[in-house]
Amino acid sequence: MANIYRGFSTTGKVRAPYTLIDGELIKADLLNELYTKRGERVMRPTYGTRIWDIIMNPLDQYVVAEIKEDIERIVSKDSRVEMTDMFTDVLDHTIRITLHLKFKPFLSEDTLFVEYARENVEI
Repeated sequence: MANIYRGFSTTGKVRAPYTLIDGELIKADLLNELYTKRGERVMRPTYGTRIWDIIMNPLDQYVVAEIKEDIERIVSKDSRVEMTDMFTDVLDHTIRITLHLKFKPFLSEDTLFVEYARENVEI
């Protein structure tokens, strides 16, 4: 089967090739938005997540529900992927999220791990 999606990323790479294809590209695109603070991108005020704004709040069930809702919003915007399941693990100063994804054109599945830590938040 030919590659349907092609892109590039220099994240975690010291030299070429920077090419990403199919599922790896989709995961990289999702991570870009999940780790971008909402309003941070020029001319794209709705791109990114609100999680960085609410992570300093006490991590109760309401904050965790808001985080899940924001992640669902981001994943649902991408027509190439469908989220089949989400697990959250709340620790003292960290939220770990495990997303089970199904890539629509390929009918393959993969897991994406996202972690938000309070230490990384700038005040």
